[in-house]
Amino acid sequence: MFDSYLTGEPSDNVLLAADAAAPDTAVDLQIGDLLADALRRAAESFLAHDHEGSDVPRDAEDLHAARVALRRIRSLLRTFRAVLEPAWASAARADMGWFSQLLGEVRNLDVLTLRITLHTEPDADPVALESLYGAVAMQRSDVTFRLAYARAMPRYGTVLNHVDRLVDAEPPFTDRAKDDPRMAMGQYLRRPWHSVREATRRSHASPTEAHLHTLRIRSKELRYASELAAGVFGRHAARLATTAAAVQDRLGDHRDALAAEAFLTRAASERFECAFIAGQLVVIERLDAARSLQGLGNDLAALKRRWKAFDRSLGA
Repeated sequence: MFDSYLTGEPSDNVLLAADAAAPDTAVDLQIGDLLADALRRAAESFLAHDHEGSDVPRDAEDLHAARVALRRIRSLLRTFRAVLEPAWASAARADMGWFSQLLGEVRNLDVLTLRITLHTEPDADPVALESLYGAVAMQRSDVTFRLAYARAMPRYGTVLNHVDRLVDAEPPFTDRAKDDPRMAMGQYLRRPWHSVREATRRSHASPTEAHLHTLRIRSKELRYASELAAGVFGRHAARLATTAAAVQDRLGDHRDALAAEAFLTRAASERFECAFIAGQLVVIERLDAARSLQGLGNDLAALKRRWKAFDRSLGA
């Protein structure tokens, strides 16, 4: 429904890449080779969209792409932590998480602006709209200032050092990086799958925002790991990644709707001139939040089937 650069992730064309891969292409590969390549590509994407030395103004698409790149790196560092030197991986995840959080705040406000625009009637009161957009702009200005300040901090330099190391394909590996990916990949994907399964159980028993948020994060980890595995296991891993992405996107839409509802509720109580239109939009966001979950059960059932097919392929 909304622009993909704000709500989704750039397509990796995972299925097409999987078609070109065959299991025997990994004969001379080590799992560290696959991980280093995936981390390198994500690091290069981050630098292309968020390098402090760039003279090109950053737009919303750049900010989102940089955030996605860091998110992918952090997820892979978590999933494949046994392959990496623990102290370095932990520090890199923490530093990147700090900067990614700021990028995420900007992205959330850009999505909010887009949702207001698309949900507002053409004949809406211009004075009320100006007040509502002004509330968003004020908050975005504050976040943008904090983001610029962060780029001037030494910690941002540390983030770039981590990223540069990944661009050079030189993450500090343990001896387990030498493992054959055809033999070792299953154990690494089973961890995020078991986490998805547990998060699904908790969300089914108590579908709170916190439980659904956890399910989204675990689905994202399974997605990224499956995309990496697709280079060895082909379409079974690629289909698993695509289905995990569908769960992630659905829950992301739900979270965006809830965030918009919360912002609009505050705006209605704090700005009298936009109270009526904000109240109308709150109703729309509540309906959107409910609709976004309607197909979740089917998506999770499909994810379970994809996992079983992938798991069977490990022994093929």
